[in-house]
Amino acid sequence: MIYSTWLSQFHSSFIIISSFVLYVHSDVPRPRGVSLSKASLYSPTKDFTCFDGTVTIPFSYVNDDYCDCFDGSDEPGTSACLNGIFHCTNAGHRPQNIPSSRVNDGVCDCCDGTDEYATPDICTDICNELGKEARAEYQRLAELHKAGSHLRVDLIERGNKKRHEMAEQLSQLEKDKAEAEQIKAEKQALKDEIEAKENEALKVYREAEEKEKQRQAEEEKQKNVKEALDNFDRYDSNKDGVLSIDEIKVANVFDKDKDGQVDEEEVKYFFGENESVDKDAFTSVTWPLLKPLLMMEQGMFKPAQDEEHVDPDVDGEMDDDLDTEDTGADLDEDHAEEESPREFDDRDISSHDSKVYDDETQRLVDEATEARKQYTEAERTVREIESNIRNIQQNLEKDYGLQQEFATLDGQCFEFEDKEYVYRLCMFQKVTQKSKNSGSEVGLGNWGEWAGEDNRYSAMRYTNGVACWNGPNRMTIVNIHCGLENKVLSVAEPYRCEYKMELSTPAACDMSNVNQDHSAHDEL
Repeated sequence: MIYSTWLSQFHSSFIIISSFVLYVHSDVPRPRGVSLSKASLYSPTKDFTCFDGTVTIPFSYVNDDYCDCFDGSDEPGTSACLNGIFHCTNAGHRPQNIPSSRVNDGVCDCCDGTDEYATPDICTDICNELGKEARAEYQRLAELHKAGSHLRVDLIERGNKKRHEMAEQLSQLEKDKAEAEQIKAEKQALKDEIEAKENEALKVYREAEEKEKQRQAEEEKQKNVKEALDNFDRYDSNKDGVLSIDEIKVANVFDKDKDGQVDEEEVKYFFGENESVDKDAFTSVTWPLLKPLLMMEQGMFKPAQDEEHVDPDVDGEMDDDLDTEDTGADLDEDHAEEESPREFDDRDISSHDSKVYDDETQRLVDEATEARKQYTEAERTVREIESNIRNIQQNLEKDYGLQQEFATLDGQCFEFEDKEYVYRLCMFQKVTQKSKNSGSEVGLGNWGEWAGEDNRYSAMRYTNGVACWNGPNRMTIVNIHCGLENKVLSVAEPYRCEYKMELSTPAACDMSNVNQDHSAHDEL
């Protein structure tokens, strides 16, 4: 019993000692796998409480290769917890956190080899070499950012100047719009006034023209009726005022298919269900069907190809000579409505023969035409100003960076070529791809938003490009790096229809980002 108790106490003491053994070089005692920032949470003088607050355990349970905490915080130095985190001190280089599942797995994840403490001989401490390389890279980036920051300052000044100029231009355009709308209203009033006088003066001519059209329509109607009655008398062989089936069977013109006889189908075509037709029925129904056949015989009319039937209800669509009783008049009425001076459109009435109108009427027509022209120009001016206002407002609403450093890049386009394609990035607008062999540009995305994670201005997202065949719309992520010139460095398609571009620009040369990135990795 005494031996068992002594052995248990020795085991606990050994666990506590072993959990600190690799950190004797540090001024702050801490269990294996714990960062300096969390060392105070692991005090060997008191019980340990899991980070999620759910369980408190004896400190001897820390790193005992048994997972007591749901969040894995009691096993930072072993692989007992699936969600545990092991901290690599990596003296001489950047600290690193790795999943505890990688501890003692035979792979050296930490450059100081502390994750493989069970077999320390398999790992070599290369932190000093890596740290030296990292510091050299940091120095290179710092020098690059320092050189680029001077160019960035110029971009910022130009960007703010551009924004200021756009604001002033917007203010001026608002004033111009007010003036243009006032001029438009004045031109509208003048146009309405002159058009009223023009309409009144032209009323006499329109009425005369309408009467002439009605007269011509009536003449045409009478001519058509006479022609129909003459032909009725021609085929009414017994002169009884009724055209019978027997009478049309002997008239070759009723032989539609020219097979030498007038069959029942042809009789039905001209007579319908009737056994005979009188003069009125012949004029209104039969004659419109018969006349095209007569005209074909005389070489005056050629029907549409394969046309076998002309509907008497739509005979107005045939040649003017075929118009029936009301058709010609109806068409002329429609035509008169189309030709009558409207509420006037932009058609130039003065293009008519000036001899049509008297001098005073012609003067009014010319004045109204000029008034319409001036109103159209005033209306166009207002639309153009409104379009310019919208464009400037959209640009002012764009996010060009915290200090407007990307403003001057708006609309600038940069190209990149590989073996097959020419890629074109137009900043804040679109990304396209064009084959070197053929074809038109394919849209790889339109400007959407900033998409950087730690620094939102480190990436741009262009979305809603042309849809892939049987796939989604194309999209492009543009990663932005510090560089002394604006240049697309590379283009790749890591996933189908998703493209990645690397862009260098002085606008991204912000020294504060370099310092933050460096300090974020410097725990020692």
